[in-house]
Amino acid sequence: MNYELLPIDQLKPAPYNPRIKLKPGDAAWKKLERSLDEFDLVQPLVWNSVTGHVVGGHQRLQVLAHRGEEVVPCIVVELSLEREKLLNVALNNPHVGSTWDVDKLLNLMDELVDLPEVDATLTGFDEQEHRDLLFRPAQLRREDPTEQNQPELTRVTLEITPADWPAVEQKLNTLLAEHPNLRLHVGIDAV
Repeated sequence: MNYELLPIDQLKPAPYNPRIKLKPGDAAWKKLERSLDEFDLVQPLVWNSVTGHVVGGHQRLQVLAHRGEEVVPCIVVELSLEREKLLNVALNNPHVGSTWDVDKLLNLMDELVDLPEVDATLTGFDEQEHRDLLFRPAQLRREDPTEQNQPELTRVTLEITPADWPAVEQKLNTLLAEHPNLRLHVGIDAV
């Protein structure tokens, strides 16, 4: 494994790469481009000298090529195609490594948001995403005056794709079993 500066036209995107390709103007493209503008490329691309494929960093490569970069820093590996594919998935798999320690993340984000000289959106979280992390309930108005005497409730809206529903349903059932005083309303949007 070596660190090298390589010509960008030598770096071939892996044809099997499972990540969705970004397009200029996409929200994720803009966030990545902004991060590269602010911090430069602090995480080199991973390139396999055996196949010529980029193993990790396809989206960064797209943005850098679009910006007209001619040479980019790379970690160069020598892997068979099979091992390259394994590494590609591992590098892009959100289940490799740990998830957020939510309390630490929220404390850190709150600290950054409160600093006047810092633009906390450079973290990749926009203002709405930061609010969503905080799980602060929005104040709902009660439309029906007869509801005024009802106990105050926190309403949670959870939007789930049909493909994710079976796994989420099991977790909700467990939550309901642990907290029998919760009420759950499930609806399916008609197409």
